[in-house]
Amino acid sequence: MLHIIKKHVKPLIFVVLLTTFYGLFFLLSDFYDMPFSGLSDFANISIQFLVIAFSTFGLLYLISVNRYIFAVCFPVLTVLCAILAYFKYTAKVTLTPMLFEMAMVNDLRTDMDVVSWELILLILLSILFSIFVVFYRFKKINFQYPWVHFLLSLLVVFGMTHVRAFANPLNARIPYNIYYSASTYLANKKEIKNVRPDFYGKAICHDDSITVVVILGESLRASNMQINGYLRPTTPLLCKEKNVLSLKNIYSEEAFTHTSIPYLLTRANHENPDRAYNERSFVSLFRKAGYRTAWIANQEPVSTFFYFMKECDSLIYVNSGKSLYHYEKWLDEDILPYMDSELKRSEKRQLLILHTIGSHWWYNAHFPEHFERWKPTLHSKVISSNSHERMLNAYDNTILYSDYFWNAVINRLRNRKAVLIYLSDHGECIGEDGMYTHGADHEALHHPGCFVWFSDLYIKTHGDKVESLSRNRLKKYNSSFFFHSVLSAGSVECDVLEVEEDIFR
Repeated sequence: MLHIIKKHVKPLIFVVLLTTFYGLFFLLSDFYDMPFSGLSDFANISIQFLVIAFSTFGLLYLISVNRYIFAVCFPVLTVLCAILAYFKYTAKVTLTPMLFEMAMVNDLRTDMDVVSWELILLILLSILFSIFVVFYRFKKINFQYPWVHFLLSLLVVFGMTHVRAFANPLNARIPYNIYYSASTYLANKKEIKNVRPDFYGKAICHDDSITVVVILGESLRASNMQINGYLRPTTPLLCKEKNVLSLKNIYSEEAFTHTSIPYLLTRANHENPDRAYNERSFVSLFRKAGYRTAWIANQEPVSTFFYFMKECDSLIYVNSGKSLYHYEKWLDEDILPYMDSELKRSEKRQLLILHTIGSHWWYNAHFPEHFERWKPTLHSKVISSNSHERMLNAYDNTILYSDYFWNAVINRLRNRKAVLIYLSDHGECIGEDGMYTHGADHEALHHPGCFVWFSDLYIKTHGDKVESLSRNRLKKYNSSFFFHSVLSAGSVECDVLEVEEDIFR
């Protein structure tokens, strides 16, 4: 009897030991630097780690049932996990769909720059370890009733990857981020192949020289901006600008980035929301009108708006290897060198779209230490462990830093005929009804920050637009205004521009 039990238990012990190895050497790389405060937070993070470990157990269990599948899959998985853990420990880089994209567009020499002797040694050790484990699996491990084990392991994997509460964190962490990143990259490439019909008619710009800069913000609520009457000086530099007008009564139709960005860039509106997913963006019209277009991204590409990123003449990624589970500094000023390069180009008409990380959670990562004006700030990744004061302070610090970034962009445009339009994708909850960040829909998420800045040269030739906006700035607009108003700001005349949605009329 004991012998029979041992025969059934031994394969499970084998998988548990493999899971323990993965947990200590690979999975821990995604957790070791997670900020926490106190025993309760440590317990919370430990539970998250155990959930990832259990899902990894299911995956290793699944590939272990058949020895031949194991002989192929285990070495590949182990080497890949070793590489990912190495870069997470040494460079704070996480595998994302963007890294796949960058690897495809970089030349071989650039890709090889990341290879070191330590990485080569680690790969060799991983291969040797894998060979030993595969040999042991063939000689010592025998799964009785393999179909039962297969179904049990499949149930674990399926359950962990299809329950949303588990699937979202799994997608960004070893080893599941290998599949998620690759599949998302391929899905994005497939989305590009689904060519959307071009806009009918012509698009004309009568300005010989003009620069339009669109800043897509992140999680900025209008009510926390000093320029809108907030008591804290969160936008001191913006308040000093003479040529800036803030629109504090914008209503964002969508409350999450993946749905908001397509809505903003297309003709989508309350009556026709599907236009966000079957029409092109204003980028195509700018290109028709003779503009050079560029998208500089400090966020990960998402399939819902990746099509619009690819509409641009140039797509530049800034945040390589950063994800929402990244706790190191992730700053918007990294955009500026790439913006400088675009502005040095010879084209006289330019559209630059700067997709910022702004005020996204984890707030502490999105402002440098010398912008920590309001203290104390966050001391734990677990939201409930931070007081309202800490949440508010950290959030307002992100706005103060964004103000610095906006000023840096404006300084680069002062001597040009230029207009800058900023709109956040949505707002943020800071304690309303006990809610924080933007994990669930709430009225607070529908009131984003928005402002427009004009250079002196722009005002000289387009004073009528500035005067109109000055009259309209306190009106209430749905975020569907954005598509039409950006075109109008760039003096792009086309058949699809709707006057009632234009804040410059």
